Amino acid sequence: MQLAEINNFEIATVTPDKVVALQNELLKMPQANIVTEHIFTPGKYERKITIPAWTVLTGAEHKTPYRVRLEKGTIAVNTDDGLKVLTAPCEFDASAGMQRAGRVFEDEVVWVDIYDNPDDCTDLAVLEDRLYVVPDCGLADSRTDVQKAQIDYGAFLHQIGMTQDEMDAVVHIESDLMEMPEGVAVELRDSPIHGKGLFATRDFEAGEIVCPGRLNGKRTPGGRFINHSVYCNVQPEKVGDDIYAVAMRKIYANDELLVDYRASMRVNFGLVLQGELPCLDG
Repeated sequence: MQLAEINNFEIATVTPDKVVALQNELLKMPQANIVTEHIFTPGKYERKITIPAWTVLTGAEHKTPYRVRLEKGTIAVNTDDGLKVLTAPCEFDASAGMQRAGRVFEDEVVWVDIYDNPDDCTDLAVLEDRLYVVPDCGLADSRTDVQKAQIDYGAFLHQIGMTQDEMDAVVHIESDLMEMPEGVAVELRDSPIHGKGLFATRDFEAGEIVCPGRLNGKRTPGGRFINHSVYCNVQPEKVGDDIYAVAMRKIYANDELLVDYRASMRVNFGLVLQGELPCLDG
């Protein structure tokens, strides 16, 4: 399911187009933190998610009929019988072909989808292909680190009101650029996340300065090419008027350097943006 934390959400008539439109809007927002548990019993597969309070979410379209068990909390959700407010404990059968949208209230929700699994398959990739029409953004609990980084980067751009083309134009301004000082153990390479990225050429310990990002009012390649990720491993720190990328945890040679751009906005411009949190463990 696609998740985002919102405190104000109303659905009148839920249609497939509205659910897709909501999914696309949620992808522009910081993603809610959920826990997914996969449970296998003879002939059955259960996918249990714990959803934080005040979360708005959409799910993937299902290819097969299944059963839902609401174990905890209250949620407004579209069902085969229209929009319902469901309170645990309850169970109901669900038909194939529906993509759900929901809104959690003041308590977290534990929602379980229950599927027939006659061959007792435990390969999650096979099950996902068998059970869901997986959107391009992937399912929340099975997204790759690159997908998560790209989704959160899109949310960041939305927060600051910029398009990718506008961001690229800023990045390619050359009037404030300088070369990386000699002896700094980083290297510019192709990035799996976006375009070019900066990579460590040796190990760095947590708290160690990895490279400068801005010196004497000029951007180094560190200030230009370090990509954004929720799995950031460096954070910007200001020393006088200069800014450095400092290791948040152990960084190994050939790791790409990654930063939360919200932290960069705070350090560079004093702008505090929603969603700046301690970065996830890699």
